[in-house]
Amino acid sequence: MSISVVMLVYNEEARIEATLRCVTWCDEIVVLDKHSTDRTREIALRYTPKVIEIPYSDYDPHALRLALDLVSSEWILLLTASDVLHPLLAGQIRSLVDRADFPYDVIHVPFRRYVLGMSPKRSPWYGDNAAAVFRKEVVSVVDESVHAALRFDTKRVYKLSGAEPYCLYHLTHRTVDSMMQRHQLYWRSQARLLPPTTSMWRVALDILRAVVGTVFKRKVFLLGWSGLALGAAYISYFLMQFVYVWEYRFSKAGETYDAIRNLIAQAWDQKAGADGDDAES
Repeated sequence: MSISVVMLVYNEEARIEATLRCVTWCDEIVVLDKHSTDRTREIALRYTPKVIEIPYSDYDPHALRLALDLVSSEWILLLTASDVLHPLLAGQIRSLVDRADFPYDVIHVPFRRYVLGMSPKRSPWYGDNAAAVFRKEVVSVVDESVHAALRFDTKRVYKLSGAEPYCLYHLTHRTVDSMMQRHQLYWRSQARLLPPTTSMWRVALDILRAVVGTVFKRKVFLLGWSGLALGAAYISYFLMQFVYVWEYRFSKAGETYDAIRNLIAQAWDQKAGADGDDAES
């Protein structure tokens, strides 16, 4: 069986080559580049001729759907420029998808998500596996969510066991600045994608879930200052998600500020007119 790797990227010259070096064993590499302004496209073309430019977007489910539609293989490995994988894990994946009698549709691989350089089990971002490999025929793209964009129409799931270093690493948010920049893209996209029937109470409830999960379930405070930093960053995501959804639905700031500026401009025009009349008299 054949397998294709799919990546959606934008301005990833610093990271993309490390990822591409990990997937040369795949039968096809498809890179959708959102009109990068750095050397991302140049670097990607060293590894594959299938580098396709698409319009820039913060997050667009249609772009992800296009990427999945473009592959020619039965199996797909979906990665970002934050990802690298160990060669032994790559070999395990290859051996599974090459089996004609392999009865599964989704492969969960050993996974480690590093945030701000940390991946403790108490991290609110911690997960030990990810559904990174799947048959093309069982996946669809959900328009409502940035972080749960894929839906698998199957129950035939295979879980590969493994631990560090034999896993898929997601090395995200090198700095707090990069985290906030990335989160801003997610906040904007989530506010746009969320169905209008979703109540603000539901969005607010996500904040409560984040607090409960971080403080009472994960107990990140047991990690000391680093745990508190991870917990605060995680909770802040849902706090600002609420603010962005509110802004997208209800904010009238633009109209309010324009009205005030027009009011003040008219007042100054009236003053200028009155000063002119006084000067003439």
